[in-house]
Amino acid sequence: MSTPYMTTTRTIPMSDIPEEYRDIAEAIGMEAFTQLTLLCGGQSLYIPKRESLERNARDRDIRARFDGGNYRALAAQFRLSERQIRKIINGVRS
Repeated sequence: MSTPYMTTTRTIPMSDIPEEYRDIAEAIGMEAFTQLTLLCGGQSLYIPKRESLERNARDRDIRARFDGGNYRALAAQFRLSERQIRKIINGVRS
């Protein structure tokens, strides 16, 4: 059984969005925000930081540039410690 109010496609004005969510609605647009409410409404939602999304690509880049001994240069280039570079090269860090 479907709920009648859930099947309508009424326009939702920004003023109906709770204040604490308006910045998200403005950033992604009302259509995307509405889709997000349909997908995740009522749930706790964790959104990762951008740097964690980019980490795998960064680590692949580090491995591709590794020449067998340039730990210090890679650490300086990627602003990481040599220990972090070694972990990435050895596959210890994801």
